[in-house]
Amino acid sequence: DFAEAKHSTKWVEDTLDLSTISAPAPVAPAADGDEGEALPKVQRDVDVEVDGRRFKVKVWVPDVGPAVISGGAGGGGRAGAPAGRSRPRPGGAGGGGAAAGSGNVMVPMQGTIVKVLVKEGDTVEVGQAICILEAMKMENNVLAEKAGTVKEIKVQPGQAVGAGDTVAIID
Repeated sequence: DFAEAKHSTKWVEDTLDLSTISAPAPVAPAADGDEGEALPKVQRDVDVEVDGRRFKVKVWVPDVGPAVISGGAGGGGRAGAPAGRSRPRPGGAGGGGAAAGSGNVMVPMQGTIVKVLVKEGDTVEVGQAICILEAMKMENNVLAEKAGTVKEIKVQPGQAVGAGDTVAIID
């Protein structure tokens, strides 16, 4: 079909009979133990969009604590910062500022601000979306890690930001 230019992005769904294929049984999370073992896994519900339709799917992911997408572990610049530094570390190591909520809402990766969802003076809760960041053709909610009042918004729609840039400050 490819050689004859009969393929499309829906080729698998339209051409193949997938009725005999079944999903593998979920694997139990790994137990803590040897250094060589991976982090324990947890099952999470995730919303995905395919062809403009939203679906809820379940995935097994490493258990790295709460999935709050924001920065906040004090300290400085973004140059050389490891990817995903905004996530708390298992056991709380090295993430004291992030766990307590510093009030500085930072983006986890470079991208473009699509929409700012709050304004200065708004009251926000932990986990509330502050803005939407487009990165790698995906929209990501940037969430508050601290409840309080929005003191300052530092970005506007269409603005490019880098990993670790502060988008809002919460008191």
